[in-house]
Amino acid sequence: MKTSAVRISLLCILTLILGAPYSPACDLPEQALALIADASVDPCPLCRKHTLNKAFAILNKWFMPGKSIQTDQTCRFVKTTPCGDNELSLSCYPSDALIASIDAGAVPPRLVFRFHAVHKHLVGIADTDYTNAANAARYTESGPDTAFEGSIRFIAYRYGDGPSYNYFEQTHRLVIHCTVERLIPVKPE
Repeated sequence: MKTSAVRISLLCILTLILGAPYSPACDLPEQALALIADASVDPCPLCRKHTLNKAFAILNKWFMPGKSIQTDQTCRFVKTTPCGDNELSLSCYPSDALIASIDAGAVPPRLVFRFHAVHKHLVGIADTDYTNAANAARYTESGPDTAFEGSIRFIAYRYGDGPSYNYFEQTHRLVIHCTVERLIPVKPE
Protein backbone atom coordinates (compact mmCIF):
# COMPACT_ATOMS: atom_id res chain seq x y z
CA MET A 1 0.00 0.00 0.00
CA LYS A 2 2.77 2.42 1.00
CA THR A 3 4.76 1.48 -2.13
CA SER A 4 1.77 2.30 -4.34
CA ALA A 5 1.38 5.71 -2.72
CA VAL A 6 5.06 6.46 -3.29
CA ARG A 7 4.82 5.35 -6.93
CA ILE A 8 1.74 7.50 -7.48
CA SER A 9 3.47 10.47 -5.84
CA LEU A 10 6.56 10.01 -8.01
CA LEU A 11 4.39 9.67 -11.10
CA CYS A 12 2.57 12.91 -10.24
CA ILE A 13 5.86 14.77 -9.69
CA LEU A 14 7.28 13.42 -12.95
CA THR A 15 4.10 14.44 -14.80
CA LEU A 16 4.33 17.96 -13.37
CA ILE A 17 7.99 18.28 -14.35
CA LEU A 18 7.55 16.89 -17.85
CA GLY A 19 4.27 18.71 -18.36
CA ALA A 20 5.71 22.10 -17.40
CA PRO A 21 5.29 24.70 -20.13
CA TYR A 22 8.98 24.68 -21.14
CA SER A 23 10.17 24.22 -24.69
CA PRO A 24 13.71 23.98 -25.97
CA ALA A 25 14.83 27.25 -27.53
CA CYS A 26 15.44 25.58 -30.87
CA ASP A 27 11.81 24.42 -31.04
CA LEU A 28 10.49 27.57 -32.72
CA PRO A 29 7.29 27.95 -34.80
CA GLU A 30 9.17 27.74 -38.10
CA GLN A 31 6.04 27.60 -40.25
CA ALA A 32 5.04 31.06 -38.97
CA LEU A 33 8.57 32.41 -39.39
CA ALA A 34 8.64 31.10 -42.98
CA LEU A 35 5.29 32.78 -43.69
CA ILE A 36 6.65 36.10 -42.40
CA ALA A 37 9.77 35.67 -44.55
CA ASP A 38 7.70 34.90 -47.66
CA ALA A 39 5.32 37.82 -46.97
CA SER A 40 8.28 40.21 -46.86
CA VAL A 41 8.99 39.65 -50.57
CA ASP A 42 5.41 39.31 -51.80
CA PRO A 43 4.64 42.23 -54.17
CA CYS A 44 0.86 41.91 -53.57
CA PRO A 45 -0.18 43.98 -50.49
CA LEU A 46 -3.39 41.99 -49.91
CA CYS A 47 -1.56 38.68 -50.26
CA ARG A 48 1.15 39.91 -47.86
CA LYS A 49 -1.49 40.90 -45.27
CA HIS A 50 -3.25 37.52 -45.64
CA THR A 51 0.05 35.63 -45.23
CA LEU A 52 1.01 37.71 -42.18
CA ASN A 53 -2.39 37.02 -40.61
CA LYS A 54 -1.80 33.27 -41.05
CA ALA A 55 1.64 33.65 -39.43
CA PHE A 56 0.19 35.69 -36.54
CA ALA A 57 -2.45 33.01 -35.88
CA ILE A 58 0.36 30.49 -35.37
CA LEU A 59 2.48 32.91 -33.32
CA ASN A 60 -0.50 33.75 -31.10
CA LYS A 61 -0.69 30.11 -30.04
CA TRP A 62 3.06 29.59 -29.64
CA PHE A 63 4.14 32.82 -27.91
CA MET A 64 1.54 32.69 -25.15
CA PRO A 65 2.24 34.60 -21.94
CA GLY A 66 3.45 32.20 -19.27
CA LYS A 67 5.17 29.79 -21.64
CA SER A 68 8.92 29.42 -21.16
CA ILE A 69 11.82 28.35 -23.33
CA GLN A 70 15.23 27.27 -22.17
CA THR A 71 18.56 26.93 -23.89
CA ASP A 72 20.96 24.02 -24.02
CA GLN A 73 24.40 23.40 -25.52
CA THR A 74 22.93 23.30 -29.06
CA CYS A 75 21.14 26.64 -28.84
CA ARG A 76 22.03 29.53 -26.56
CA PHE A 77 20.83 33.06 -25.96
CA VAL A 78 23.30 35.60 -27.36
CA LYS A 79 23.79 39.30 -26.69
CA THR A 80 24.66 40.26 -30.25
CA THR A 81 25.85 43.61 -31.56
CA PRO A 82 22.64 44.25 -33.57
CA CYS A 83 20.56 43.70 -30.43
CA GLY A 84 19.36 46.75 -28.56
CA ASP A 85 19.14 47.24 -24.81
CA ASN A 86 17.76 44.23 -22.98
CA GLU A 87 17.60 42.11 -26.13
CA LEU A 88 18.78 38.58 -26.81
CA SER A 89 18.88 36.46 -29.94
CA LEU A 90 19.36 32.71 -30.39
CA SER A 91 22.55 31.09 -31.66
CA CYS A 92 20.51 28.44 -33.53
CA TYR A 93 18.30 30.87 -35.44
CA PRO A 94 17.59 30.72 -38.30
CA SER A 95 17.80 26.97 -38.75
CA ASP A 96 18.90 25.35 -42.00
CA ALA A 97 15.40 23.89 -42.35
CA LEU A 98 13.83 27.34 -42.10
CA ILE A 99 16.22 28.79 -44.69
CA ALA A 100 15.42 25.90 -47.06
CA SER A 101 11.66 26.36 -46.66
CA ILE A 102 11.37 30.03 -47.67
CA ASP A 103 10.92 31.58 -51.10
CA ALA A 104 13.91 32.68 -53.16
CA GLY A 105 14.99 36.16 -52.12
CA ALA A 106 13.22 35.95 -48.77
CA VAL A 107 15.04 36.14 -45.45
CA PRO A 108 13.69 35.10 -42.05
CA PRO A 109 12.66 37.93 -39.75
CA ARG A 110 15.19 39.08 -37.18
CA LEU A 111 14.02 37.31 -34.01
CA VAL A 112 14.67 39.20 -30.79
CA PHE A 113 13.71 38.40 -27.20
CA ARG A 114 13.30 41.66 -25.30
CA PHE A 115 13.19 41.57 -21.54
CA HIS A 116 12.04 44.40 -19.32
CA ALA A 117 13.51 45.62 -16.04
CA VAL A 118 12.83 48.38 -13.54
CA HIS A 119 15.43 50.63 -15.17
CA LYS A 120 14.37 49.92 -18.78
CA HIS A 121 10.86 48.87 -19.80
CA LEU A 122 7.99 49.76 -22.09
CA VAL A 123 4.65 51.17 -21.06
CA GLY A 124 2.22 48.27 -21.07
CA ILE A 125 4.52 45.79 -19.30
CA ALA A 126 3.33 44.85 -15.82
CA ASP A 127 5.91 45.55 -13.12
CA THR A 128 5.42 41.97 -11.92
CA ASP A 129 6.90 40.88 -15.28
CA TYR A 130 10.18 42.76 -14.90
CA THR A 131 13.36 40.71 -14.98
CA ASN A 132 15.01 40.59 -11.56
CA ALA A 133 17.95 42.90 -10.87
CA ALA A 134 20.54 40.09 -10.73
CA ASN A 135 19.71 38.76 -14.22
CA ALA A 136 19.46 42.29 -15.66
CA ALA A 137 22.88 43.17 -14.18
CA ARG A 138 24.42 39.94 -15.52
CA TYR A 139 23.22 40.93 -19.00
CA THR A 140 24.39 44.55 -18.70
CA GLU A 141 27.84 43.52 -17.45
CA SER A 142 28.35 41.11 -20.35
CA GLY A 143 29.95 42.24 -23.58
CA PRO A 144 28.67 41.86 -27.13
CA ASP A 145 28.53 38.30 -28.47
CA THR A 146 28.26 36.81 -24.98
CA ALA A 147 26.43 33.48 -25.03
CA PHE A 148 24.16 32.50 -22.15
CA GLU A 149 22.54 29.38 -20.79
CA GLY A 150 19.15 30.28 -19.46
CA SER A 151 15.42 30.41 -19.66
CA ILE A 152 12.89 33.10 -20.43
CA ARG A 153 9.14 33.33 -19.93
CA PHE A 154 6.91 35.11 -22.42
CA ILE A 155 4.92 37.98 -20.92
CA ALA A 156 1.78 39.84 -21.94
CA TYR A 157 2.18 43.12 -23.79
CA ARG A 158 -1.08 44.96 -24.24
CA TYR A 159 0.23 47.03 -27.18
CA GLY A 160 1.55 44.05 -29.12
CA ASP A 161 0.57 42.60 -32.46
CA GLY A 162 -0.01 39.37 -30.55
CA PRO A 163 -0.29 38.45 -26.88
CA SER A 164 3.48 38.77 -26.28
CA TYR A 165 5.09 40.05 -29.47
CA ASN A 166 5.39 42.82 -32.03
CA TYR A 167 6.28 42.45 -35.67
CA PHE A 168 7.88 45.51 -37.26
CA GLU A 169 7.36 45.12 -40.99
CA GLN A 170 9.66 48.02 -41.99
CA THR A 171 12.67 46.52 -40.17
CA HIS A 172 11.53 42.88 -40.52
CA ARG A 173 11.96 42.30 -36.76
CA LEU A 174 9.89 40.02 -34.58
CA VAL A 175 10.25 41.15 -30.96
CA ILE A 176 9.11 38.72 -28.28
CA HIS A 177 8.48 40.32 -24.87
CA CYS A 178 9.74 38.23 -21.99
CA THR A 179 11.21 38.10 -18.54
CA VAL A 180 14.53 36.40 -17.90
CA GLU A 181 14.16 33.57 -15.41
CA ARG A 182 17.79 32.41 -15.58
CA LEU A 183 20.81 33.85 -17.38
CA ILE A 184 24.30 32.37 -16.98
CA PRO A 185 27.19 33.53 -19.22
CA VAL A 186 28.92 30.62 -20.96
CA LYS A 187 32.65 30.73 -21.55
CA PRO A 188 33.65 30.23 -25.23
CA GLU A 189 34.87 26.73 -25.94
